[in-house]
Amino acid sequence: MAILFNSWLLDATSILVTGFVILYFYITRNFNYWEKRGVRSVRPKPFLGSISSILLLRESIGCWLARNYRETVGEKFFGAYFVDKPALVVRDLELVKNIFVKDAHAFLDRNFSAREDVDPLFTKNLFGLKGKKWRHLRVKLSPTFTSGRMKKMFYLVDECGKQLASCLQQSASSGKPVNVKETMARYSTDVISSCAFGVNTNAQVDPQCEFRAVLKRVFERESLFDKIASIMVFILPFFLRLFRLKVIAYDIEDLVRKMFWDVVEQRRKTGESRNDFMDLMLKIIDEGEVRSEDANDQEEINKDNSYSLTGFSKAESTDFEMKNDDFVAQAFVFLLAGFETSSSVLNYALYELALNPDVQEKLRTEVTSTLAASGGKMTYETVVGMTYLEMVVSETLRKYPTLSFLERMCLSDYKIPGTKLTIEKGIQVMIPVLGIHSDPEYYPDPTKFDPERFSAENKSKIPPYAFLPFGEGPRICIGMRFGQMQVKTALIHVLRSFRVRACAVTPEPPLTYQPHALTHTPRENIVLTFTKVD
Repeated sequence: MAILFNSWLLDATSILVTGFVILYFYITRNFNYWEKRGVRSVRPKPFLGSISSILLLRESIGCWLARNYRETVGEKFFGAYFVDKPALVVRDLELVKNIFVKDAHAFLDRNFSAREDVDPLFTKNLFGLKGKKWRHLRVKLSPTFTSGRMKKMFYLVDECGKQLASCLQQSASSGKPVNVKETMARYSTDVISSCAFGVNTNAQVDPQCEFRAVLKRVFERESLFDKIASIMVFILPFFLRLFRLKVIAYDIEDLVRKMFWDVVEQRRKTGESRNDFMDLMLKIIDEGEVRSEDANDQEEINKDNSYSLTGFSKAESTDFEMKNDDFVAQAFVFLLAGFETSSSVLNYALYELALNPDVQEKLRTEVTSTLAASGGKMTYETVVGMTYLEMVVSETLRKYPTLSFLERMCLSDYKIPGTKLTIEKGIQVMIPVLGIHSDPEYYPDPTKFDPERFSAENKSKIPPYAFLPFGEGPRICIGMRFGQMQVKTALIHVLRSFRVRACAVTPEPPLTYQPHALTHTPRENIVLTFTKVD
């Protein structure tokens, strides 16, 4: 029996149309939010907001932000709509400074908000935590990433660098082109598994390495569901929470969890010490903290904690007890961050060195002369002391930032100095890192790969907060020193032994990028040839 009309078909059609109209008005209810506040915004579309190209997997978040950054020259900021939610994209460097440093207390948390009970390893780490829990953890972990700790860990990274050179020797002898992305991913896998979990995976030698397969599944999102989930992590996290969507598969979680506790048990039995991340985590598990007796290390720790304890007494940082997955989650995020960032930077650095042989030869000269002066021995001090190498890495991070955007959640109403606009609590704020790094106002001829931008003389000309590869302020990347050590060590081992050249299948610039990737990842495989240096 029909309800409204004489036909069930008409009834059903009427209900569907009514439901669609209600949903339409609900989704578009905020579409005049920025207009009412006098803020220029990216025109939204019903059900997609301003980000249709992102949701349809045509453009990455970072590339979308960079494109709109270029189209809003003269504005300090502009508005956008992530489906139905207003967001603010910041262009002005002084406001970037306020958000990251001066008024960081109002923007300390990321919008990232997956469910802890669904994705524990993805949410309980230093990247995902918020508020007091984050501050507590930052204080706990800051002693594990000092320069002194890097010196002790360097021998592990150096061993992986030697293995990398050995593997490239085989390719050089055969004359076969090398898939640089995969090769550097295998190197990074060995480094991270050794330093974070204390296990030797031999990923550079064994193509069937289980650890490499796990990391592939995390970063090379192949299914449509995984690609969409990757986007939701940053711009639609409420969908993750609402539908209890999982970013990291159960079997990957189980593998990482088992590996972590197996290493803990093995070290307790044998008393083995490797001066790696697992040693430091074991100290936190057993003693509650990592202590440093080195004065320089302690100075670095105090500086780091002065940020994270802003407006928050150190005594308060002890009211959060770490247990079980809290420990595993830290090893897991070290695994993710250290793997993807370093392999990505190496991929791009070698690509640019192949396209710019003059830069490559200048860097090789510094590498060979520095190593000759040290009797061929490579140490942590040797690596960080190479000034042109630092310039090359910085320019790579400028042109190809691994995180092409940064985001924060406004935690309390914040009036932007010098304007009438108040950013309301709950508004997501986006920093278009790729856009800023490509701005000709800060970097003339931005598409050119020019390490001289970061010479001692020229570096001072770059405005503060126009270079953000590791973020800034309290939530600056805690593993920055480790990542740079990993990248520089690999480049030294490669350049001291090989010349890197483009070949017939090397992609021509400009590169295009994966629309769904968690990081700034090229669509094309970077394929290069390596020839032995006389």
